[in-house]
Amino acid sequence: KGMCGHDIDCDIRANEAVCPPWYWRSAAVWPEPFHEEIGGDYVKEMGTKILQRRLPDWKVVRCERIEDALLWEKFSAKRAQLRERKVMKADVRPETAESIQYSANTTLDHGVNEVWLLHGTSEEAAKAISRSNFTASSGGCFGSGIYFADDARKSNQYASRTEEDQKIMLLCRVALGGVKMLPEGQDRTAERYAEDPNIDSILGFT
Repeated sequence: KGMCGHDIDCDIRANEAVCPPWYWRSAAVWPEPFHEEIGGDYVKEMGTKILQRRLPDWKVVRCERIEDALLWEKFSAKRAQLRERKVMKADVRPETAESIQYSANTTLDHGVNEVWLLHGTSEEAAKAISRSNFTASSGGCFGSGIYFADDARKSNQYASRTEEDQKIMLLCRVALGGVKMLPEGQDRTAERYAEDPNIDSILGFT
């Protein structure tokens, strides 16, 4: 069994931070394969706090944490690559950070600009993402890529309604790596900046 610490520094010292967060139920079986979808009041309360900062009349009716061995393996490997590259720490302060507390924050690797961000989507796409990761869009306000936001109102615009008249939004760990910050406004060819090997993410404002 691996050792999982209570913060990112401990995890890096112990195993290069390849183990899942210690508070995951599945951490006890790692490195064996696992996939769990876990609800609970804590997860729901955190989701509600983030949602209601910008959508005060909305409420979270169900919230589940996805714990998947393969997705975590891919994510932690990419995060380790960014750490090895010694990416520049960016002045990124997402609004979501104000509602993230305790281990959900201390296990972030701020050295590679790891943050929590929202992604509005459909129920079908959310289920696929939870098993097989994201697929980049072919276009958008800043060109092709995978889009996240720290404002629930923005992600809500892309969230589809279910048969129960509910909307789907994901709260995701995102390792931004090297960040290119754009001036306010759209730039539909902004993916050109990603041709720079030191740029991993594009931060735009609309």
